[in-house]
Amino acid sequence: MTFSIIGIDKKTGEIGVATATKAIACGAIVPLAKFGVGGVATQSYPNILYREKAISLLEKGIKPPEIINLLVKNDKRKEMRQVIVINARGESAGFTGKGNVDFAGHISGRDFICAGNMLAGKEVLDAVSKTFIKSKGNLADRLIKSLIAGEKVGGDKRNKPYGSASLFIVKKNKGPLGIGDRWIDLRIDCSATPIQDLKDLLKKRMKADNFFSSNFKY
Repeated sequence: MTFSIIGIDKKTGEIGVATATKAIACGAIVPLAKFGVGGVATQSYPNILYREKAISLLEKGIKPPEIINLLVKNDKRKEMRQVIVINARGESAGFTGKGNVDFAGHISGRDFICAGNMLAGKEVLDAVSKTFIKSKGNLADRLIKSLIAGEKVGGDKRNKPYGSASLFIVKKNKGPLGIGDRWIDLRIDCSATPIQDLKDLLKKRMKADNFFSSNFKY
């Protein structure tokens, strides 16, 4: 019922998760990332416990394929789950249970992994992945462009007049007032145009960042 992409920028160390869906409030459920460690997205019939467990296992240096196995191993409803994981080195892995509604699957590449379920078709993930690979600019812009590309070819196939989208990015010392690494946590919880609204909100956030960095010293 959702499509997501996790990407990293090795130059800046940023790790980000972008998600779009026809359900509401995906940002409260799907993403989690930790600077210098990696990121995770849990969706379909999400098991939110996957998020913290995946980050904990990444911190221990366990590789993403093994993490995926550990997450789903004892989950009685694993065939209803979809989860993707990436570490700070760009290594990734995913799981799409057989109980996911078609089209469902995941694609991984250099420094990214994307996944989706209940999509219009495989072309959605193809568009998301190809856009991330080819796009230029900062990680936030690349992730948003990837969501837009997936939406243009059909996105979530449910015909609902609303949906949600989110963008979660961690970057060293870029938390509020320079405290922590939680840099961008933007959410459009219910909208007829959630991805476009997310793009607009990101622009406002960047302008605010520029204003504060230019006018205040902490």
